[in-house]
Amino acid sequence: MPLRIYRVCRARYAVLNGEGAKRVGGRWNSPGRAVVDMAGSVALAVLENLVHLSRQDFPTGYVVIGALVPEDIRILSLDEAADPQQAGDKWFDSQESAVLRVNSVVVRGDSNFLLNPTHPDFSRITVEAAKPFEFDPRLFS
Repeated sequence: MPLRIYRVCRARYAVLNGEGAKRVGGRWNSPGRAVVDMAGSVALAVLENLVHLSRQDFPTGYVVIGALVPEDIRILSLDEAADPQQAGDKWFDSQESAVLRVNSVVVRGDSNFLLNPTHPDFSRITVEAAKPFEFDPRLFS
């Protein structure tokens, strides 16, 4: 069975090419490496956004994007990393897999998935069309 993963983001960032992370880096990659962060569920993708949002500004213009990773694509796992950015860079540079499963910091026990758009298997991942996503206003009251 394919792995279904999700991203909730502003519509202008709905292209899963990792360019934003390449420009500024992220928790799991330093600048210069195109990495796409996704979550194991829409709910986790929402929570991963909420930790970065101000409670005073209600987020608008968001979409949810689903992706299907075929079951024969190799998925490496990383449970712990003293330096997540260094570990992510090592994974990216090794080109061992197009997908890396990492533990969510926001929800212990759940997983996030990093995609490497420069890996040959990335083209085999089916990216679904972005759909409008609205946050429940109670999250910001």
